Amino acid sequence: MELLHLNEHISCRTCLNCDKGANPSIEIKQAGKGVLLTEQSVQHIIIFLLEGEVTYSFGMYHNCRMRSGQALYLPADYNLSYRAEAGARLLFIRLDCKLQFCDCYRLEDLVNWTLEMQAPLDMGTDSPYLLEMNGALKSYADMLVYCISKELCCRYYNEMKINELLYLFGEFYTREELALFFSEALSRDAGFSHYVMNNYHKYHSLSELAVSMDMSLSGLEKRFRKVFNTSGYKWMNDHKTKKIFHALCAGDKSLNELRAEFGFASKASFNRYCKQHLGNPPGAIRHLNRAGYEIGNTSRKMGNYI
Repeated sequence: MELLHLNEHISCRTCLNCDKGANPSIEIKQAGKGVLLTEQSVQHIIIFLLEGEVTYSFGMYHNCRMRSGQALYLPADYNLSYRAEAGARLLFIRLDCKLQFCDCYRLEDLVNWTLEMQAPLDMGTDSPYLLEMNGALKSYADMLVYCISKELCCRYYNEMKINELLYLFGEFYTREELALFFSEALSRDAGFSHYVMNNYHKYHSLSELAVSMDMSLSGLEKRFRKVFNTSGYKWMNDHKTKKIFHALCAGDKSLNELRAEFGFASKASFNRYCKQHLGNPPGAIRHLNRAGYEIGNTSRKMGNYI
């Protein structure tokens, strides 16, 4: 079956056919065996592995495995690197919207549910929680793949499919599964956390972030403690540390380039920061990783972050 009005889709102002070189909201990617690929998550991304097996890293998670039929949630503003163990096919869905399952079922409801539980969820693992694709998600992905193969990639259609995906999550997965899957995005104020997670990387300090939100520094700190149960300074520092760790382990920039990129005035200050927050100076972290040693001790230094 072919599209009956393909030319109309191509000429439509809202169509994504003219945007294939950028970051379309829904995209299929192929990964050849052994090829290292990267992805910068400007928005929240949900990744379905349709075929094959990949090893991936982002933040404090390093060399984790994902197999066919699983889904990964990648928070906004993280660098993902992944390598296929064999040929792999992945479906990327970029969520440029507030995360909620329907008008009556929000991400905040998962926070309230976890607070009411007798036993807390175990989120302190060495790899992210991967969601197993059930029948509903497999059918959803199959239809998306079919439509993309027919060059149906209209923005209007993609927005409907993203809303459908979130709705299917709410209907076909338990609260526990969703709380684990979206653990990085859970907060008591989705509007505030959505803005912070999508924009904090644009600012070098909490004061700059406060100005962008038209808030006083003290008011922003109170909001951070209420929403994220930690100070704004610590929250931003934790995310900075995760990115440094990933850049050291998975990137190829020199230590001087990383020092400048992350705003350290000197080699000594960069070394002190890494030793304090990651247990070793940056050169040692990179050496241990490239030599193939177990770096679990470094990750455990950050155990309360992951």
